Amino acid sequence: MAEVRLAARSDRFDEDDDRWRSQVLHLHRALEEAAGRVECRSEPVSGTKGALSDVVLHLTGPGIVAGLVAALVAWLKRDRGRSVRLTWTVDGRRGEFTVTGTTIDNDTLRSALEHGLHAAAGDSPAPGEPDDQNGASGD
Repeated sequence: MAEVRLAARSDRFDEDDDRWRSQVLHLHRALEEAAGRVECRSEPVSGTKGALSDVVLHLTGPGIVAGLVAALVAWLKRDRGRSVRLTWTVDGRRGEFTVTGTTIDNDTLRSALEHGLHAAAGDSPAPGEPDDQNGASGD
């Protein structure tokens, strides 16, 4: 089972702003609806009241990946100042991809996101897709 970490960030709000925390909570709920149980892992940040919270998703199949992509796209489109960083490790190779609200309509970016998530879930690329991570950085 592939594990993908997802970190939501904002250009407009501080991490400990209640408005931002509410927006992230909405993302977590959308992810749970799309992908099932999500696990939140928080790391304390010195000098702030709160902690940076990442979501860990356990990808078990292609339907979950498709639902996850749809949930992320919908959430990012609501505010152009939002971004999501996804990281995963597959067979010892680490991948990372960042999607922002300003670039989410870019078809190439969305295709790369879907391909990276499929790779993390252990799915083979769809016919016509290249067999690399479409620009997602590795090691």
